[in-house]
Amino acid sequence: MDFLKTWMPRLLIPALLAPALMGAKPAAKAKKPAPEQPAPIFVMSYNVENLFDTEHDEGKDDWTYLPAQRKKTDDHKKRCAETSSSKQRTSECESFDWNETELKTKLERIGKIVSSVNNGKCPDLLILVEVENLKVLERLRTEFLGACNYRPGILLEGSDRRGIDTAMLSRLERTGEPRLHPVDFVNSRRNGEKPQSRDILEASFKLPGGEVLTAFGIHFPAPYHPFLERIEAMETLNKVARKAAESAEVVIAGGDFNTNAKEDSRLYRAVAAKDWQISHLEGCRQCLGTHYFKKEESWSFLDSIMVWKGGKEHPNWKWAMDPESVALVKGFDFQTDAEGLPIAWENASGPGQSDHLPVTVQIKASAKALKKP
Repeated sequence: MDFLKTWMPRLLIPALLAPALMGAKPAAKAKKPAPEQPAPIFVMSYNVENLFDTEHDEGKDDWTYLPAQRKKTDDHKKRCAETSSSKQRTSECESFDWNETELKTKLERIGKIVSSVNNGKCPDLLILVEVENLKVLERLRTEFLGACNYRPGILLEGSDRRGIDTAMLSRLERTGEPRLHPVDFVNSRRNGEKPQSRDILEASFKLPGGEVLTAFGIHFPAPYHPFLERIEAMETLNKVARKAAESAEVVIAGGDFNTNAKEDSRLYRAVAAKDWQISHLEGCRQCLGTHYFKKEESWSFLDSIMVWKGGKEHPNWKWAMDPESVALVKGFDFQTDAEGLPIAWENASGPGQSDHLPVTVQIKASAKALKKP
């Protein structure tokens, strides 16, 4: 009897609770927190106009950009005569004193302009046009852009006769090896031969969330060359960008498209806009242009940043240009005159930096709409 009194309550309680427990619903699983939206990517494109060092690069026609003390020989005058396109260019080649003071001042001014954007944090990715070599690019990075915390620069020697190349600086981790794409001229001819042009620089970077951003740095044929050359350069860019979009979530192109106001609708709007968001077509409605042609008294958007409309699908985000972010960088007393026109470089003792204004954009990730089952 004592045994039953002790154990009976213990046996009955689970039996009484069993029906209630059998009808209870399982506890709901905790929802996974929504992924944190990535920070925007701040991009800047800047044609710095003839950023040469003070040494001669073998195989390049950089004779103008040497110190005056090295220009006193008959051999130098011969080089100038052979490589200059006019009497004015020949005179500049023979007499322009491109010395350490000139170079250092130009680098300082570039540094001030670049470090003024993105609330003083510098661009996440900087695309530069008209840089002679990796040596002068690294000097810019280490001596004048130290606060930007950029990784080693990217510049591959291309086929330009004068030696000016496109280059990139970024805080983003590089993935893969950069490479050059020659422009595929099919129908363009100069004196019956295919033209020479600056190659398209490609480099890929890893974003903080693991996505891949592929960037192209470009410098299309100058406006005095036939329009067909710029069209074929654009077609080459489209081809390599389409390939990059198979594996990169973000594909961009920046640089000097050399497309003036007369050609704007024929290249940017009629050809490029089918596949790209284009900075001055998306935003910057009050902006006049990045270069001013004094002879025609007109502005043109020679420079632009473009974002590919396609790209590898990301499960959570869609990357696109933020139209409100598009801007031109201007206003330094050495950079623009009283009318806001860019001042080309003349010498370190006076104002001047580049005959182009830099353009900046932010590329943002917006959450995709959830698909209904």
